[in-house]
Amino acid sequence: MDTRDLFLMTESMTYVLMLLYKVLTLIFTKINIREYIHLIRAMEDDFKYIYTKGENYRKVFFAYQVGTWKACITTNMCLIAMSTSLVTFAIISLMVYLVEHPPGDRPERPLVFPYWAPGVDYKATPAYEIAFFHSNIGCLACAYNYIFVLQTNVVWVRQIAAKAEMIGMCIKDLLEGIHPTNDEHQKQYYIRLVNFRMKEIVFQHHELNKLIESYAKVYKKCLIFEQFISSPLVCMLAYCSSVKIDQGDAPVVMMVLCVAAILVLFTSNYLCTYLRTKLTLIFDACWELRFWDVGPCIKPYLILIMMRCLRPLPLQAPGFQEVSIKTFSGKMGSAYSLFNMLRQTDVHL
Repeated sequence: MDTRDLFLMTESMTYVLMLLYKVLTLIFTKINIREYIHLIRAMEDDFKYIYTKGENYRKVFFAYQVGTWKACITTNMCLIAMSTSLVTFAIISLMVYLVEHPPGDRPERPLVFPYWAPGVDYKATPAYEIAFFHSNIGCLACAYNYIFVLQTNVVWVRQIAAKAEMIGMCIKDLLEGIHPTNDEHQKQYYIRLVNFRMKEIVFQHHELNKLIESYAKVYKKCLIFEQFISSPLVCMLAYCSSVKIDQGDAPVVMMVLCVAAILVLFTSNYLCTYLRTKLTLIFDACWELRFWDVGPCIKPYLILIMMRCLRPLPLQAPGFQEVSIKTFSGKMGSAYSLFNMLRQTDVHL
C-alpha cells in the first residue's frame, strides 16, 4: 500500500466520512426519537385540523402533500440510481475482467472499492470475494440509510411549509366578514369572532415553532457536519477525477462520489432556504392586514408573530454560516478556488 497515493487517500477518506456520517445520523435518530414521534403527531393533528377549514384550505394543504410525495419519489430515485451505479460498475468491471482473462491468467481481479488490512491479500480467494460482497452491500446500506435521512428531511420541511401556508391564509382571512358598524351587539360579535380566529392563529403558530425546534434538534449537527467537510471533499474528488481523466482513465467512482457530495449539500441548503421563504409568508400576511380594524388586543400578537418570523432558523452554531443557498454557493466557490490552485500547482502524484 502506497501511503502517498493521493487518489487512494481521497477515495478512502470519502468512505470514512460516509461511514462517520451514517453513524452520526443513527446516533441522532436514536437520541431524538421523541422528535420523530412529535413529527408524526403533528402531521396527524394537521390532518385533523385541515378538515375543520374550508375547501380552499384543504386544496392548498393537500397540494403540499402531493408535492411532498413527488419530492420523496424524486430524491429516492436519485439516491438509488447513484448507489446502484456504483454497484453496477463494480460488477461490470469484474465481468469484463473475467471475459478478457482466461481462468489460468487472472493475477489481479479488480476491486473497485479500496480495502486494506495488515497481512491480508485482497486479490486472493476468499478475501477478494468477501471484500467484493461486503463493499457492494455496504454501498447499498449507506444509500438506504441516507434515503431515510433525506426523505424524513423533505417530509419535515414540507410539513412545516404547509403549516406556515395555512397560518398565512388564516391571517389573511382574520377580518373576513368583519365590517364597521355602530350596532353594539354586532360590534361585540365581531370582537368575539376576531378573538376566536386569533386564538387559533396563535395556537397554530406556537405548534409551528415547536415543530421547527424539533427539526433543528434532529438535523442541526448533521447540517453543520456537511458544511464543515463539503469544500475540501468536493475539491479533492474533482481534482483527482480531472487528473485521472488527463491520464486517460475513467474515474467513474470518484465522479459519482463528487456529484453525490454536491447534491447532498445542495439538497439540505435548498430545503432550509425553502423553509425560510415559507416562514416569511407569515410576516407578509401580517403586514398586509388592516391593523386599524383588528383592535388594540390583537395588534401585540401580530407584532410578536412578525418578530418571531424574522428570527433566523435555529440551525446556526458559532463559527458556521447559515444553512442556505447562499452558503452552498460560497462553499462551491471555495471548492472551485482550491481546485484551480491544485491544478496550477505542480503536484507529483
